[in-house]
Amino acid sequence: MKSIKSIILFYNSKSSKAVGYASAVERKLRGAGVKVQRVCVNDACCDIRNADAAVTVGGDGTVLYAARHVIKRGIPVLGINAGGLGFLSGMEQKEFLKSADLFLAGGFRKIKRSLLSVSVKRGKKEVFGPLPALNDCVIRSPEARAFTLRASYGGQFLSEYFGDGLIVSTPSGSTAYSLAASGPIVIPDLEVFLLSPICPHTLTHRPIVLSAKEELEVTVVGGRSGPQLMSLSIDGQENFILEPGDIVRVLRHRRSFEMLAPEGFSYFDILRRKLSWGER
Repeated sequence: MKSIKSIILFYNSKSSKAVGYASAVERKLRGAGVKVQRVCVNDACCDIRNADAAVTVGGDGTVLYAARHVIKRGIPVLGINAGGLGFLSGMEQKEFLKSADLFLAGGFRKIKRSLLSVSVKRGKKEVFGPLPALNDCVIRSPEARAFTLRASYGGQFLSEYFGDGLIVSTPSGSTAYSLAASGPIVIPDLEVFLLSPICPHTLTHRPIVLSAKEELEVTVVGGRSGPQLMSLSIDGQENFILEPGDIVRVLRHRRSFEMLAPEGFSYFDILRRKLSWGER
């Protein structure tokens, strides 16, 4: 990777911890002669310019926000955890200032993560998207009533689901909402979708792993006892109200998200440290 001369700095203004550390990171970068564009992830919109790299200071939500905004420009992202779990971050706060010179010299490696491309078709018209999703897209209802969804994959009928909704996730998102719904952990370099039902009203529906080479379509059938509010959520940040008959289309995004990390970065180490994986 080439040396870094310009950076987009994403930060979470609702976290005093993130704001303080983002300021320290910015001083370090400007002191090294790097051009810095600050972007607050809590603003309604942002104008992203070209840059050599992006740095996020916050939790996983900050990385998810940055991923959707830089993907069109192919800007790699280094996540610095200043939040809770920080599963999508390449390093912790205390590590960055020690290795900032190596980072700016292009000494970090790029790790590619696949994304979803999600859209909604209503009749013959596309009414939402397509939008990229690094973690997942979720179809659910705020009402405490189950509803029906019909899924097809690669043009073939897959199954009909009656329950609280469905999670379609990337391998990166396998440790997020999908994990809470008893989905499997999937290493990030696999090209697959995870389809995890949310509280299915049956003993036979279980999560399924599908190749990302084919298209997944989920048709909203609706509730059994009258009108019901249903929504589509992208990475828990972009939301759209669904209607019966809507078709949610999920494809592998044509671009990959590029995550920056030190040479010693290990996904399995993250599992052990963040999720206590394998402990007894």
